[in-house]
Amino acid sequence: MKNLKIYFTSDIHAYVFPTDYRDRQEKPVGLLNMMSEFTKDENTLIIDGGDTIQGSSFASYLSNNGIGNEIIAEIMNEAGYDYITLGNHDFNYGYDYLKNYINHFQGKCLCTNVTDHTNGIKILPYDIKTLGNGLVVGVIGFTTDFITTWEKKEHLENFTIDNTYASVVETYQLLKPQVDVLIGIYHGGFEYDLHSHKKLSPTSENIAYTICKDFEFDILLTGHQHMEISGQDLHGTFIAQTPENGKKYIEMEVLFEGSKIKEIRSELKTPKINPNKKLYEKLLPIENQIQNWLDQPVGFLDVPLQPKSHIEMALEGSYIVNFANQVSLEVSGADLACSSLGNSVKGFHQEVSIRDIVSTYIYPNTLVVLEVTGKQLLLALERCGSYFALEDGKPTVSELFLKPKVEHYNYDFFSNLFYSFDLRKEAGNRVTSAKFKGRDIEAEKTYTLVMNNYRATGAGGYDFYKEAKIVKEIQVETAELIIDYFKKNPNVVVDKTKYIEDVIY
Repeated sequence: MKNLKIYFTSDIHAYVFPTDYRDRQEKPVGLLNMMSEFTKDENTLIIDGGDTIQGSSFASYLSNNGIGNEIIAEIMNEAGYDYITLGNHDFNYGYDYLKNYINHFQGKCLCTNVTDHTNGIKILPYDIKTLGNGLVVGVIGFTTDFITTWEKKEHLENFTIDNTYASVVETYQLLKPQVDVLIGIYHGGFEYDLHSHKKLSPTSENIAYTICKDFEFDILLTGHQHMEISGQDLHGTFIAQTPENGKKYIEMEVLFEGSKIKEIRSELKTPKINPNKKLYEKLLPIENQIQNWLDQPVGFLDVPLQPKSHIEMALEGSYIVNFANQVSLEVSGADLACSSLGNSVKGFHQEVSIRDIVSTYIYPNTLVVLEVTGKQLLLALERCGSYFALEDGKPTVSELFLKPKVEHYNYDFFSNLFYSFDLRKEAGNRVTSAKFKGRDIEAEKTYTLVMNNYRATGAGGYDFYKEAKIVKEIQVETAELIIDYFKKNPNVVVDKTKYIEDVIY
């Protein structure tokens, strides 16, 4: 009986060492731990689904200090990766940074809907590989076409990013007749609930469900949503997905009778704390530099800023976000500020370290000031109001923000805007008051609102921001802005204003 073994990782986000960088403690996460458990032979493929080079303190340190991210490519080479595809966050540091990573990678980068029209980066749409046992394997890579919505235009100047579905059609038709087994690597997830089969999203950000329904991939390895899918059948395609930051990887065994698949076994595995010794020792000097950098104090707050549960913070407000908005307002001079919190929030000690900052604001977002109408402000508040659901009369997080993926980061907190919700009303009609400088927000009046560049694109259900005029762009990442703020204000009194005045339920 012939077999194909697959190791699959995705959304590693440059978590290389066995740490989450919240402290110095070693943990069962990261690429060095996972690769220690890969055993490879001529019938094994090791595959990554993108979002590989951005997202950790390791990545921030490399990019900010001119240290090449070929380090990550070298680790993947040592681990034996055969194929990677591109995730949306792999574009965050610009063309040259991405080029350096891919061109040092010794496997193949597959992405049928991304083309580098300068030919500086070698991106293939697919590959065909004959295993040692004679099985012919076809592999197609593709990514979410929402990259063009989120990413800075200057980072995409050399690329054409095509519609995901359309790009798959032609490549699939070419490859399917030539191979014994067809694998898709998709940096994207599912737009339908996998149990109820209820449609959850109308956009093209995630179309894995449609891909499985319309095509006959044998295996579809997915990412982007950070869901734990150890393996299941969907419309005749075997699907899998990993959580983020190297927390788990997929080990899959495909068994054949002749050239036909008989059985697929798949498991999500948590790595042990047993990092690859050779690379651990080689890279430890850089890691020690990173840990020492993270522990540098930058200033003091009059109170520690510790997170509560997401639902509590959404109902009551959060000093963490008040502080972030405080920084944004000073830097921008805008009338109003809004910002969100990640799915995982570290918070700040009273003596603030760089670790506090970069662990709380992990994405390289910059600031944009928009001129918005009162009508757009009220629509934004209604979007925030839809974050809540009532269960037995008590507020909980709506499925809109939990499925198909968890999106706490799409609930915004406002400063200088005082507002209230009535959760007994239907979503879309929950804002009961909204005031700026003691006056009701007027639909036709304009206000300046500072937010991160991700939200300014209209992402996360805020499409109406696309129509707003851009007043100013501040091309400095959030973490750096906060560090600079402490340099000017080493002893900060946090804004403790309660901007969410009332929530009725």
